[in-house]
Amino acid sequence: MATFKIIKANESESTLEMKNKNSKIEKKYHDDILQTSVMHLSVDRILYIDPVPSAEAYKSYYVVKGSCFVFDDGSILREGDMLIFRGVGEVKTLKTLEDTVLLVHATNYDVYRTLEKNQDTVDKLLKEIQTKDHYTGEHSLRVYELVKRLAVRLGYKDKALNNITKAAYYHDLGKIHVPDEILNKASRLNDDEFEEIKNHVHYAKDTVLEYFNEDVLNIILQHHERVNGSGYPLGLKGDEIRREARILAVCDSFDAMITNRVYKTGKSMEVALLELKELSGVQYDSEIVSAFIAMMLE
Repeated sequence: MATFKIIKANESESTLEMKNKNSKIEKKYHDDILQTSVMHLSVDRILYIDPVPSAEAYKSYYVVKGSCFVFDDGSILREGDMLIFRGVGEVKTLKTLEDTVLLVHATNYDVYRTLEKNQDTVDKLLKEIQTKDHYTGEHSLRVYELVKRLAVRLGYKDKALNNITKAAYYHDLGKIHVPDEILNKASRLNDDEFEEIKNHVHYAKDTVLEYFNEDVLNIILQHHERVNGSGYPLGLKGDEIRREARILAVCDSFDAMITNRVYKTGKSMEVALLELKELSGVQYDSEIVSAFIAMMLE
């Protein structure tokens, strides 16, 4: 039996807020066959598009306003352009070049439910981090932004970009399991307390594997390794350390250097960059340090 349905402009079924307060998704219509949503994305957002492995299913993204960079072929979508995905078995990525509105249609594929599930996970984990240690939550967001910019600059896209940005956002997730009296200690840590802090890279293992994947876990496990072997937990050297972990190490260390803590005053950006340069090839990957400094001085 033929049916039709009119959805008025102000009749969104629900609205999903994204990590960036200026981004949201309005679910306009949703049933077992068709989904229609409007995505409001702020500038410099990375949009990850999940695989559409079935030939019977597709997703389309129509640019109502703004513009997006397509990592796959380097093209730019502008107002009135449309991108269609069908039979794509891997993650794809777009990046907004300005505030952008996308009209999204999907058939036989529950995009919105996936987003809701992921967002629930994000909200739960971030709330735990913020409650446990306000510094860690804010630090994680800043490191995420730095890693995202640097990874794009170094040519990361699609699944690889998704993995490294997820690792950046949750690199300190294991600190949820570190005792409060150590995590929030106002003075310098003693040796035993520092050993407990070092365990945070392991404490996140089960959660990361449940919600993400082994690549994200390995980046997190290795982000405190150093190219001269002085890091932890395994004392890996040089190329034994995943490149993504070396990228995260530079961004993580830089933010720690410039941030005020109870027990120390943050360095200026200029001093922090000089310290990274001095430790280039010793603790940090030389190529990555050079790219990071160039990015920060633009």
